[in-house]
Amino acid sequence: MNPYLSAVNQKLFFCNLLLKQGANGESEKLSPVQLEQALCQSALYQLEAAYGYYLQEIAATYQFKSPETVSSVESLADSLSSINKHPAEAQEIHSLLEQKGTWLSQLLNAHKCLSTISSQSEKSSVSNSPIAIVEVKQLDDVETLDYDLLGSWHKSFVEMVNRHREMMVEC
Repeated sequence: MNPYLSAVNQKLFFCNLLLKQGANGESEKLSPVQLEQALCQSALYQLEAAYGYYLQEIAATYQFKSPETVSSVESLADSLSSINKHPAEAQEIHSLLEQKGTWLSQLLNAHKCLSTISSQSEKSSVSNSPIAIVEVKQLDDVETLDYDLLGSWHKSFVEMVNRHREMMVEC
């Protein structure tokens, strides 16, 4: 059995669990803004982890010998190309990432923005101040994370995975 299949399923399940936790009315009574941010960012990290595992799942399904080395859609394509396989699943993912407004490109861009601390923030701190002041910039091309947006990304991801798995069974 493909070990990545269960890892992808687990990450998608955790993401869904986080989104449901935040979307129910009880969470709003606790601390709505911080709780929503924490749950949405956690769900985003789960989705990004699922994406990474899914690329490895595809590689393992097509019998690439070391799927753990796959870390991007480009490395997936290169790995599968080395064994003379060019699956539609990798091509679809690559196509989703090439287009700016797709759910997958937005998801990975949002994750990148959350995972990267701007090097400019260090340069813009005021060195003469007794308190370190750091300028924080909001990137315009990243949508604000909320339950609806993450829920739609989750739904699109699950639909893609299910559709691909139906096709990959025939490999």
